[in-house]
Amino acid sequence: MEEFPCEAYYHRIGRNIRRLRRKKGMTQEALAEEAGLSIKMIQKLENGQKGFHMETIIKIAVTLDVSLDSLTGMRGADKKLMFWQEAFYAMTEDKTDDEIKYAVGIVDSVFKLHKQYLG
Repeated sequence: MEEFPCEAYYHRIGRNIRRLRRKKGMTQEALAEEAGLSIKMIQKLENGQKGFHMETIIKIAVTLDVSLDSLTGMRGADKKLMFWQEAFYAMTEDKTDDEIKYAVGIVDSVFKLHKQYLG
C-alpha cells in the first residue's frame, strides 16, 4: 500500500486557512479571537505544523464560514483514499481517543518494523 503523506496535508490545511483568512480580509489575530483560539495556534496551523485537534479545524471552518473540505483540500480525493478514510471512521467511531492513539501506535510500530526487516 502507498504511504499516506500526512505532512503534505498539514501544509495544505495551513495554506488553505491562510488563503481563506486573507480572502475574508482577516488578520491572524482576528481569526484567533473570533474562533476562540490563541494566535500561536493560528500561526502553528498556517505554518503546517502538527498537533491540532479536529475541533480546532471545525472552529476555524465555522469562523471563516467555509466547509471542512475547503480547508483540507479533500474534495477531489481519490476513491481509494475515501474508502480507507471511511473504513477508519467505521472502526473507530465507538472508541475513545486513548484507544485510537494506542492502536495507531501499534500500527505505526508494525510498519516501521516491516520496513526495517523486509526493506
